[in-house]
Amino acid sequence: MTEVFAEQATEVGAMKGGAAGDGGALSVLPPLSAAQKITYSMGDLAEAMISVSLGQFLLFYLTAVVGMSGALAGSALALTLVVDAMVDPAVGYISDNSRFRMGRRHPFMLAAAIPMAVALALLFSIPKIESTGLLFGYVFGVLLMLRFSYSVFVLPYIALGAELTRDYHERSVLQVYRNFFNIVGNILTVNLGLGLFMAGKNGLLDHAAYIPFGWTCAGIIIVTTMLCTLGTLSTRHRMYEIAPPEKSALARLPGELRDVFRNHSFMMLLLTIVIFWIAQGSSINLSVYTYSYFWKVDAGTIRTILTCGTIGLFCGIPICAFLLQRMEKKTICTGGIVLVCALLFAPPILRIAHILPESGLPLTVIMCGFAFTQSIVLTNVFISFNSMMVDAADEHDLLFGVRREGLYFSALSFSGKAALGVGSLFAGFALDYLIQFPHDLAAHPNQVIENWTLVKLGLIAGPGAAAISAFSAIAMSRYRISKDRLFEIQADLAKRNGTAASA
Repeated sequence: MTEVFAEQATEVGAMKGGAAGDGGALSVLPPLSAAQKITYSMGDLAEAMISVSLGQFLLFYLTAVVGMSGALAGSALALTLVVDAMVDPAVGYISDNSRFRMGRRHPFMLAAAIPMAVALALLFSIPKIESTGLLFGYVFGVLLMLRFSYSVFVLPYIALGAELTRDYHERSVLQVYRNFFNIVGNILTVNLGLGLFMAGKNGLLDHAAYIPFGWTCAGIIIVTTMLCTLGTLSTRHRMYEIAPPEKSALARLPGELRDVFRNHSFMMLLLTIVIFWIAQGSSINLSVYTYSYFWKVDAGTIRTILTCGTIGLFCGIPICAFLLQRMEKKTICTGGIVLVCALLFAPPILRIAHILPESGLPLTVIMCGFAFTQSIVLTNVFISFNSMMVDAADEHDLLFGVRREGLYFSALSFSGKAALGVGSLFAGFALDYLIQFPHDLAAHPNQVIENWTLVKLGLIAGPGAAAISAFSAIAMSRYRISKDRLFEIQADLAKRNGTAASA
């Protein structure tokens, strides 16, 4: 499917006056082969395994299994995200300005792969620690190591993808490949957790089950990141040529950061990702609690629901490819966010109103349907949003005369992580002070939880997150790079660069 899409994209580029695979843009590059797209996109499998492990399992593991309070666990998640987010611009900027034989991106990816994987394994292998301070210090230190090494891998990885192709449509095709491997990572993580290691008698409350889960994920992450990094070394010739700077990197940094925030398109993407991840961060971190106690389903049913959601992610890929040929990326993304809001809002309200079945197969089928539909929509949101990020990087080059993919994406990453940290912090504090949910459930598995506590859990994780997400759709509606506008930007860049080359 994607190869046919790529061929159609090449034809569109030719009709716009560009060379095949060039999109009418900066330089003539042959289309990426399927093998190159696959090798590069394997990095998303590792990224997904880390994201799902932290998002779906970590808050529950720290509070219900290890025994931390929600406030302490949420604080550890938030503080490490904020500290890491502050490092992101430096990582991206250093990557942009580095000159190694392996290129600007690959040395960082190679250096981060193993520390990132080992830190994930250690995070799910917390020993018995009686001291609250020492426990917090262990979690904070290991999580900070994970966050930092994750940034050192992911930021150059994303920036590398922004340079692999200049073609408007091939950029979207590459996002489809990335999304496919992201989905594979989701499947692996969910099934390793709920389908294998946590499928025993004690289920999600089994402390010992998390240790092999963490180390197995770590092994897969090492393999896929190495394949991605070493397998894309042959694409280094596709990178932009960076002229020697007149000033030092440190002297240029304040001005270039200012330019990034002067870009209207970037600011709209920034607002979108900040608002969206505050909402999604709180909802995702509460998801295991919501499934287990608000919906009252067991680990096997959670696995079935999440698997249906994963199938929805797969089904969303051809739908998105179809829509991208006929609609603007902004329209797809904005409409998708609105639908996500509706799908977050409706199920808990229907449950509280006793419209949905209380339990059994009918409830499972309905929940699977909601998860399937929401995942289709999220696939369209993520693919279109990531593709718009790359387009906005071209606009930045036209406006300010410099390629800064690493700095550009690190600024978005900074904001997204900070927002996700706020969402995680909110989820942790909400468990303690708004929902008043008991922690250390592994030590007290039979305690009774009041119905009003469960209602508050459902309202905060569903309608509450939906209300916040709605504002991200408003921000996205203000983004203004259309397909035709991108062709104009790339044509102007080609003219400028050609003039400079002949001067």
